[in-house]
Amino acid sequence: MRKLKQILALTALLFVSRTTLDAQDSTVAVAALEMRGPMPVVEVKLNGQGPFAFMIDTGAGMQADIDTSVAERLGLRASGTAINGDPSGENDREVATVTIDSIVFGSVPKGTRARRTGEGAVEFRNVTAIVRPHKITKDYPEVDGILGFGLFSDYLLTLDYPSMQVRLARGELPPANGVEVLSFAIENRIPIVELAIGKIKIPAHIDSGNFVAGFILPEEIVEQLQTISQPVSVGYARSVTNRIQLKQVQLRGSIRIGGFEFLQPIVEFPAPADTNVGFRVLRDFVLTFDQKNNRIKLEQPAKAN
Repeated sequence: MRKLKQILALTALLFVSRTTLDAQDSTVAVAALEMRGPMPVVEVKLNGQGPFAFMIDTGAGMQADIDTSVAERLGLRASGTAINGDPSGENDREVATVTIDSIVFGSVPKGTRARRTGEGAVEFRNVTAIVRPHKITKDYPEVDGILGFGLFSDYLLTLDYPSMQVRLARGELPPANGVEVLSFAIENRIPIVELAIGKIKIPAHIDSGNFVAGFILPEEIVEQLQTISQPVSVGYARSVTNRIQLKQVQLRGSIRIGGFEFLQPIVEFPAPADTNVGFRVLRDFVLTFDQKNNRIKLEQPAKAN
């Protein structure tokens, strides 16, 4: 059987265009975000059944990750294996993978099986999914699985947290300008942008699947920074294979991502590997990912008074 290497961060179609399109005009599917505890999820259909609640995790490079109960309900049989872990590389585990014939994202009119834009939904075919228990702690949100960053490689993926929507669109983002449109690198199929802390510049995972913190930094970075508070323990973060005790401290300076500055931010540490930007920061933004050109656009709508 096939063996794949899949990395999961803290907690995971064919089109060519050379013109930049307005995301609203080119939108092909929209799904509402709803909160399951602290976790935002969308509803999808799997093999014509559902709906199922899935988190969208840009910190997970695989296509999908489903709970064992979902695999049993759909009668899915193992098609291969994968190594499941987090960016620390510790405690990796071999898990089974299955093939999901169909994942339908977005609204679907009755009596249709949507594949294209005119029907308001996108259907992903023959999706490889990791199978594992998702209830990793007793208070972990009730979800059926994860849609990973790799699933959306042929679309513009927009996570619009202020409007509580996820959108898929055709087209591409404009060239990076270092302000609201940034270039990103790919590591283990996870997007990484440059983050500036004073004069220190470090790579950071953009991780919508990290719903426990905003900024998580390596301890050796925190030790170089001026703070206005003493570190305090704030509990634990869990990945699928690891448990990390987190401390929290407030920085005296600021953190910058492109043209956006976060003054005297509260940060958690230690990171399991690289710096991580999670949901508690991302939730104020509209994020659009263009995987074909390795670009990300950040928009921060004005808050109502």
